[in-house]
Amino acid sequence: MNRKSAVIGATAIILSSVLLLSLAWGLQHAALANPPVLGKVAPKLAIQTAAGDQVRVWEMHGKPVVLNFWASWCVTCIEEGQVLADAASANPNVAYVGADNQDTASGFAAFEARHPHVYPAGPIVAGSYQSYGVAGLPATFFIDRNGVVVASFTGPLDSRTLDHYLALIAQ
Repeated sequence: MNRKSAVIGATAIILSSVLLLSLAWGLQHAALANPPVLGKVAPKLAIQTAAGDQVRVWEMHGKPVVLNFWASWCVTCIEEGQVLADAASANPNVAYVGADNQDTASGFAAFEARHPHVYPAGPIVAGSYQSYGVAGLPATFFIDRNGVVVASFTGPLDSRTLDHYLALIAQ
């Protein structure tokens, strides 16, 4: 009976540990899926394009903004690049900004040579990806004309998903 009780106790401890670890993992990932900026004014962020122009997202009030965090080493960022380029061309009333993230100057330059952006894109020169709660790339934030972050999406966007989020900010 003692041995049986010990086995049951050890099993209960193991199952409880697995349950607690699963709960902690789920809570962490739920927080990443709902960044702290949602419903708040977008944190200050600026990029510098290859041409040397500085684009300040916080100065774009009055126009909806699609802010996409990407990097040259991000394979799925390449995949969604055409989706964003097509949407930028089709929606001139929306500003698009590409924030190159955790990259090297040579990585950025090589990426732009192979996959040039049709909208302003470049390394972050003011602010940070952390202030937006970016945990993985690509990550896209949808900012309304008042500068408030309305929604975010982590992962590569397809045109249907992008259209859904554009409808939220282009009203």
